[in-house]
Amino acid sequence: MPVVDLDGVEIAYELVGEGQPWVLTPGGRFTKEVGGLPDMARTLADQGRQVLTWDRPNCGASSVVFRGRSESEVQAEVLAALIRHLGLGPTVIAGGSGGARVSLLTA
Repeated sequence: MPVVDLDGVEIAYELVGEGQPWVLTPGGRFTKEVGGLPDMARTLADQGRQVLTWDRPNCGASSVVFRGRSESEVQAEVLAALIRHLGLGPTVIAGGSGGARVSLLTA
């Protein structure tokens, strides 16, 4: 599992496939390994997409972070930095529950 340091925040992520970039963000406090998410990423990858799944700050194998105006804003800033770091360019960003909020803020 790759981990990248983005401005002092370690983020665990997985990147599968090649093609149009997508990001999938789970909700709640779930990790990128939550039931169904890795399967969805592989299915999308099999259809010609490059899919990023990640553990948000304060979730899973990523750093615990106490900064920023809100946790969602911090997570959105980190996701934008991760997309830039990986050189993904224009990316479809999707998530469930709290991950949807982070996706909207990132966009």
